[in-house]
Amino acid sequence: MKRLAPLVLAGLLVSLAGCPDNPYKASTWTKKLSDPREAERAVTQLEQLGDPSAIEALGQAWQDQGKPVRMLQVIISLARPLTPDQATKEFVTDYSKTGRPASWAAAMPFLAKALTEVDEANPRSVDSAQKAADALGEAATDASSEAGLDALIDLSNKPVTKKLIAAQVSAIRAIGKFQNAKPKATAALVKLIERDPPQHPRTAKDKENARALEEKYGLFLGITGASINALGDLRVTTAVKTLVRAMYLTPELFTQIRRALVASGPDAETALRKILTRQDPDVAQLFKDKKLETYCGDRGDEPADQCQPVSAMDFYPAVVLGDFYDPASVPDLLAVLDRPMAPQYYQEDAPSGSTQYNAVFDSLRKIGAASAAEKVRSMWDKAAPKPKAPPKGKKGAPAAEAGAGDAGGGDVVIRTLAVSAYPFVAHDDAGVTELGTIAFDNHADLNLRTEAATAFARLSRDPAHIKELNDLADQYYKQAAEYRSKADAKPKADADAADKEFDAARKKRDDAKSAALKATNDKSKTAQDIRDAAEAAKKAEDDFKVASQKHKEALKPFKDLDARAKGLKYTGRMFQAHIARIEVALRCKSDISCYVGTLKEKPDGSDSKKNVAQYIKDVDSWSKDELMNLYDGEVERAMLELGKMGQKASSTMPELLDAAKSEDRLVRQSILLALPKVAKVPCDTCEAKLDEAIKAGEGKSTLGDLNLETTMLRNYFAYAGGKTPSKPAPDVPDAPAPAPKKK
Repeated sequence: MKRLAPLVLAGLLVSLAGCPDNPYKASTWTKKLSDPREAERAVTQLEQLGDPSAIEALGQAWQDQGKPVRMLQVIISLARPLTPDQATKEFVTDYSKTGRPASWAAAMPFLAKALTEVDEANPRSVDSAQKAADALGEAATDASSEAGLDALIDLSNKPVTKKLIAAQVSAIRAIGKFQNAKPKATAALVKLIERDPPQHPRTAKDKENARALEEKYGLFLGITGASINALGDLRVTTAVKTLVRAMYLTPELFTQIRRALVASGPDAETALRKILTRQDPDVAQLFKDKKLETYCGDRGDEPADQCQPVSAMDFYPAVVLGDFYDPASVPDLLAVLDRPMAPQYYQEDAPSGSTQYNAVFDSLRKIGAASAAEKVRSMWDKAAPKPKAPPKGKKGAPAAEAGAGDAGGGDVVIRTLAVSAYPFVAHDDAGVTELGTIAFDNHADLNLRTEAATAFARLSRDPAHIKELNDLADQYYKQAAEYRSKADAKPKADADAADKEFDAARKKRDDAKSAALKATNDKSKTAQDIRDAAEAAKKAEDDFKVASQKHKEALKPFKDLDARAKGLKYTGRMFQAHIARIEVALRCKSDISCYVGTLKEKPDGSDSKKNVAQYIKDVDSWSKDELMNLYDGEVERAMLELGKMGQKASSTMPELLDAAKSEDRLVRQSILLALPKVAKVPCDTCEAKLDEAIKAGEGKSTLGDLNLETTMLRNYFAYAGGKTPSKPAPDVPDAPAPAPKKK
C-alpha cells in the first residue's frame, strides 16, 4: 500500500488540474484557429497531422478570416487521398497502413465558394480561385463533384480580364476532367468556343487601336484555346462541328484544334473528308459569310479584283487527316492536288505559311498507302504515265478543277514536294532510276536534287547505286580539294598577315583606352593630360574601325574559298551518307528482326560506321556529326521498310514503342511513321507507352513538335480498331502559335 500511494496521489493531482490537450489530435488545434496568436501554428499542425476531420473547422476559419490562400491550400491537402506509401513519405503516420480516402465532399463547399465569390480586384482571392479550380479538377471523379462543376462553369463564364484569366483557364482545364459529367461539361466548353472572335488586331487603324485590340484578342484566344484543350480531354464526338468551325475562325489555335479533333475519334475524320470533297454545306456557308476563301488585304478592304485566293478550306483538314492514318482518305487528299496551289494565308500582303500541297503530301507520307504512288510520281516524273482524273460526280475533285497541280512536273516546288513524299507511298522500286537521274544532274535545282537523292536512297536496293553515290561524292571531294588548295595558298597567307595587323590595331586601341581610363583616375594628371589621353583613345578607336574594314576585305578571298571547299565536302558527305540507307536494305532484305535491330545500335554512329565500312573507305575519318547522319539514315530506312511490311511486322511493336522516347529527331519521326502501319489494333499498350514517350520529352524545347506528333499518334491509338480511350492524354506544351492569319 505504501508503494501505491504516490501513484494515487499523482492521479488525484492530474484530475484536479484537468487533462492537457493531446497535440496529436486535430481537435486540439481546430479550437485554436480563431485565436490570432495561435492560428498560424494551428494551421501548420493540422497540415502535418493530415486528419480530414479538420476540413470543416478550417473552412469556417477560412471564411471568417478573409479567405487566406494558405488555409485553402491546407483544406485541399487534407481532402486529397493518400496511398499507404504516400502517407508514409509525408509522415502522416495515422494512415501509413490503410491509406487515406479522399474527403472532397467535405472540402467541396469551400472550393466552390472560392470560385463563385472570387474578387478579381483582390489578388489573394484570384489565387485562391485558381488553386480551388485545380483541386476540383483532381476531384472530378468524386461523387460529390457536381457542385464543383457548376462553380467552375460559373467562373469560366465571367467576363474575361487580365486579372482573372489565369483562374478562368484553370477552371476550364478542370472542366475537361469531368468524365463522369461529360454532357454538362461538354455543353459548357462548346458555349465558350462558339463565341465569335473579337475584331482582329491586324485590322486596327493605328497603333493605339492595335494595342487595345491585341489585348482583347489575346484574352479571347487564351480562353478559347483552354476550352479546346479541355474538350479534347473529354473526347466527345458531338463537338466535331464546333471544332471545325473554330478551325477556320481561329486558325491561331490550330495546334490545339488538331489535337482535339483527333481525340474526338472517327467522326472527325468523316467530317474532314466531307470538307475536302465539298460535301459540307455548313463550311461552305461559313466561307461565304466570312469571305474566308480570299485575302483582300489585312483590313479586308481591297477591291475584289485584287483579292488573292487562299487554301485554308483544304489546308487544315488535309493536315489532320494524316493523323488518322486511313488509306480510305487518300482519294480525297489526292483530289486536292488537282486544285490550284495557294498559300495557307497572307500577312501584310505577302503569302505566308504553307500551301495545301504541303499539307497533302505530309499526310500521304503518314498514311503511306500504295494507292497514292501513281499520282505522286506523275507530279515529279515528267515521263511517268499520268493517272486518269476521276470523272465528274465521283469521289475526288470535279473535272473542272483538274489540271492545277501540274502533273507534268514543270513546277520545281511541286516536284520537290512530290519527290519528298514518294518513297513513303511507293511499295516497289518504280521510279528509282528516274530519281537517280535527277539527283546526279548538276544542272537540276539544288532543293529538288537534294530531295531526289534522299528519295533515291530510301528506295534503292541495288549495290550499283552505292558505287554511283560514291562516284558522285568523289566529284565533290575532288572539287573541294581544289578549292582547299587554292584557299591554303596565297589567300591563307594574306589572311594570316591581315590577322596579325588586325591584332596589332586592336592591341593599340585597347592600350589607348586603358591609358585614358588610368589617366582619369590618376590624381597626379592634369586636365590637359586627361584630354590628351582621351583624344589618343578616340584616334585609336577610329584607326581600329579602319583596320577592321581592311581586315574584313583582306580575309574575304580566303573565306570565300574556304566556305566553298567546306560546302563541297559537306555535299559529298551528304551523298555518301545515303549509302547507309541502301546498305541496311541490302543487309536485312526482308528480315524483320534485322530492321528492328537498328534501334539497338549506338546512336553515335559507331555501329553504322562498321556496317558501311566496306563501301565508304575513308569512314574512319568522318566526324561525330557525320557518323550520326549514317545512323539516322540507317534507322530511317529500317523503319520505312517495317512500315511497308504492315502487320507482318507487328511483332516489332514492343521495341518500336520503347524506342519512341528517342530524342533524335529523325529516329523518332521514323518510328512514329512506322507504328500505326505495323500495329494490330486495337492496341492495349500503345496509349500508355506513348504517354511515357511524351513524358520523357516534357520541358525539352527541341522536342516540342515531336511531342505534339507523339500526342497525335497517342490520340489515334485511343480509338483505332474500335478501342475505347483509356484516359485523357497528358498535358503537353503547345507549339508556338503562328502569326495572326487572314481568317
